Amino acid sequence: MKDKDKYLNFGECLSLVPKTFGKPGKRTFSIEIQCTDNKFNLWVEKEQLALISQNITKYKSFTQSENLNSSENDEFKNYKMIDFALEFIESSNSFDFYFVGVDDDDKGVAATFSYQNKFAQSFADKSLKIISQGRPICSLCSNPINQDGHFCIKLNGHIENIKIV
Repeated sequence: MKDKDKYLNFGECLSLVPKTFGKPGKRTFSIEIQCTDNKFNLWVEKEQLALISQNITKYKSFTQSENLNSSENDEFKNYKMIDFALEFIESSNSFDFYFVGVDDDDKGVAATFSYQNKFAQSFADKSLKIISQGRPICSLCSNPINQDGHFCIKLNGHIENIKIV
């Protein structure tokens, strides 16, 4: 990707850990990221986490390896992701991750970090497992189905509304 100098560079990432908090329908998601000299939480939407993970799984040519364990005592910075780009670097079998977001003080940030494919694949597998434990998705309108059911907007005006349970 061009214009890498416009981004904060967090360096090489050593650990990516997907996290979720709350019950289905009220969950929030984050990625705990530990780079060489930086540690931060990147707060994401469920759909963003799914998209990142699905793109990573396209590059499964790797030797499986475990992530490094994070220390619970270390303080993490927080960023809320607005947009991202993911670039696979075939020559090094790694990813460059670019994101635009805001910090705790609502100041804009554009940043990048890189990580090895072996860490990325483990992260993607864990992320997709977390995502699959949430509410099921309606096959017609792609909206989540709550525990008490769901009125599908795709059926409105065409046939009698039905409640999908």
